[in-house]
Amino acid sequence: MIQLLAQGCILIAAGWLVCVSLIALVVPETARRGLASMGSTAAIQFGEHIPRAVVGIAFVVRAAESKAPLLFTIGGWFLLVTSIAIMLAPRHWHAQYARWWAERIPRWGFRMAALAALPAAAAIAYAAL
Repeated sequence: MIQLLAQGCILIAAGWLVCVSLIALVVPETARRGLASMGSTAAIQFGEHIPRAVVGIAFVVRAAESKAPLLFTIGGWFLLVTSIAIMLAPRHWHAQYARWWAERIPRWGFRMAALAALPAAAAIAYAAL
């Protein structure tokens, strides 16, 4: 049962990554505004990092059953630990960092990241099955 739940969380996360990638590819200015808003409110901060931490846990739980156990273990712990660290750090640090990057990434940069993230999402979904 826990494996099925972890797999479901990972598949939902891969679907979310596809959606975000399509936004970045088609309307990069919307992606820029989204990035710039990260950490701007407590709701956005925790609304971003609690699900991210849950996905990290799902990766760790699913690792042994996945097609890429080492990558799932390392990636899962990375997601979990960095999400906790960001939630514990002063929120304005995260907000400033997000705005800093949003001002510097060119429009084509959002599109290039999207082109890399789409196959990554497919690979994550495949490896979780």
